[in-house]
Amino acid sequence: MTFVLHPLIKENSIESRIYQEVLTARVLEKGNSLVVAPTALGKTVVASMVSAFLLQSQPEKKVLVLSPTKPLAVQHQKSFQKFLNLPEESITLMTGSISSAKRIPLWQNSKIISATPQSIENDLLQGKISFKEVSLIVFDEAHKAVGDYSYVFLAQNYMKQNPSGLILALTASPGGKKERIDDVCRNLFIKNIEIKSEKDSDVKPYVNEITTEWIKVDLPAEFLEIKVLLREFMKEQLIFLKKFGFASSTSVQYVNKTQLLQMQSAIRKRIASSPEKNSALFTAISRLAALLKVSHAELLLETQGINSLNDYFSRLEKDSTTKAAKFLLSHEAVSKAVILTKKLFEKKTEHPKLFELINLLKKQFKENPESKVLVFNHYRDSVSFLEKQLTEVEGIKPKKFVGQAAKEKVKGMTQKEQSQVIQDLKTGKYNVLIATAVAEEGLDIPEVDLVVFFEPVPSEIRTIQRRGRTGRLSKGKTIILMAKGTRDEAFYWSSVAKERKMKSTLDKMKALNSKGLDETSLNARKMESQTTLNSFSANKDFILIFVDSREQASNAVRELSKFDNVSVKVKQLEIGDYVLSDEVIIERKTTEDFLTSMLDGRLFSQLIDLSANCKKPLMIVEGNKKDLFTLRNIHENAIKGALSSILLDYQVPILFSDSVQETVSYLYLIAKREQLGKGKEIRLRIGRKGLSQPELQQFVVESLPLIGPTLAK
Repeated sequence: MTFVLHPLIKENSIESRIYQEVLTARVLEKGNSLVVAPTALGKTVVASMVSAFLLQSQPEKKVLVLSPTKPLAVQHQKSFQKFLNLPEESITLMTGSISSAKRIPLWQNSKIISATPQSIENDLLQGKISFKEVSLIVFDEAHKAVGDYSYVFLAQNYMKQNPSGLILALTASPGGKKERIDDVCRNLFIKNIEIKSEKDSDVKPYVNEITTEWIKVDLPAEFLEIKVLLREFMKEQLIFLKKFGFASSTSVQYVNKTQLLQMQSAIRKRIASSPEKNSALFTAISRLAALLKVSHAELLLETQGINSLNDYFSRLEKDSTTKAAKFLLSHEAVSKAVILTKKLFEKKTEHPKLFELINLLKKQFKENPESKVLVFNHYRDSVSFLEKQLTEVEGIKPKKFVGQAAKEKVKGMTQKEQSQVIQDLKTGKYNVLIATAVAEEGLDIPEVDLVVFFEPVPSEIRTIQRRGRTGRLSKGKTIILMAKGTRDEAFYWSSVAKERKMKSTLDKMKALNSKGLDETSLNARKMESQTTLNSFSANKDFILIFVDSREQASNAVRELSKFDNVSVKVKQLEIGDYVLSDEVIIERKTTEDFLTSMLDGRLFSQLIDLSANCKKPLMIVEGNKKDLFTLRNIHENAIKGALSSILLDYQVPILFSDSVQETVSYLYLIAKREQLGKGKEIRLRIGRKGLSQPELQQFVVESLPLIGPTLAK
């Protein structure tokens, strides 16, 4: 076995594989690259080698490795410490769990930083770090670089601050649609796409076979009885919705969650555009909410079983404050379904998939007692239930593995707890890990012999990630459990079709690589050119905007940062949300926040401070103006009275904005008007504004004996 030789790569740490070295060379030669390769082919090794070459040629610079989760960031830190010939303390970890005060010296003293994108975004917005000193950013799980995800914002700022910097994007599954892949490439300024598959001759020697087996079960007659009752309710609601023209079909079989959510959006638009309150529309939105809840109940019945369904019905009964919950629970068919579910729960009737799971695990450990198995389940309460059931089976040592966030008032696992469970799996304390989606990507879970899907998932990305947990060091096996004639089957075939489409898309991109890369490269060059030109003009027309730290999570801050001549500084402001000049302070509220602050009294106390301490106060209310009168059960006259009071009593002008983009355009134009050419400085220490001459005269006259405000005027 031969190893890679390089001054910054530790001896005998990276096995020499031709395809990895070729990928490294192409990334360094062609620039910003997206590398698509199956799990376990060493994408992290490629990132390590690219980092080593850049740190050798640009020793004054840093490398930033971004990962979507804390555990993955920890894993990358360990990998780079293992591979690179650098002091361990110079390869550091930066996540939200590390205080901002500690992150800054870490950034300054490190050569390689493994971080979560949110922590870097926060420090970047607050002006505590700069990308000018970074030569490479690695975006792991790059398929996430779409929409409002932090990767998009960070890539834009990196290219803005450092157009000559390199981007390396890594993923095993970029998605099935060419449009999505193009979107990722555009958002990460990709010029070059490198695709590796199991079929490539230089990859085949390092790929282990993964076999897939399907086990189908029939739903018991009692389950089908509940299903009929739930569908009776669902059909009634579809008939009702069709009368209003929202549902195109009354067949429950052909209506999915996506279509129901589209209906919900359509009804809300009708409510917003209706000049008067239409009780029928509000009834329709309530019926649709009930339909969504019962549709979810059917999904739990089909894919999880009585235990999950009973828990769901119990939560609905406890939280039956909404019209939708009250309506569905009072319906005869649903009421019968709830009673039948409780009876089956008391009888401890389980989903047949549970018995299949127990049998296949027994067989696995009989054939290979040292096996390790990973069982995926989409629902956290089902994970806990499976752990409890499997604990009672001899030879099976299960442990649940869930995310860090709390759900349904139930705490998640801390990072320390997650790490301990993984370590216990490695040492053999547990031999079955029952996990939610948190184990699909990014965690340093040891090699497992078998992966079980308790239910299929309709996503090709998640399917590939789940399957990729086995077959890393030796042959692997995947077993998919599904109930016949249910959404289990629909989800499975959906993921199969999407995965085929993804492979077809990647094959086409590989075959037509030169053309596709030329187009992508052209787009990236255009962006780079624009960034450079805008940066040049920014030196002449520089605008500074201070933003309150509570606004940091809003898209408005990200949109403002896209302007090349705008510097956004995030601070804890005493008053307002945006300071645009020494005289202009803006309070920004969404329509929902406006109504909430109006009810809890915050609105008027904020206006008093704003009016008293600012010469030119301004309020921006963002969102559909009609939502002010439909979102909450507040009388129209009360809202109009509040708006009138803001203008007349507090003397604060109001601007209405339809979207974040429109709000940002106002902020930019007002800041530009206030700052450019006027030489004004912005001070953050806001004091009470000065009195006008009439106010000053009144103040002096009032100080005379027996003179009150009225007489003074």
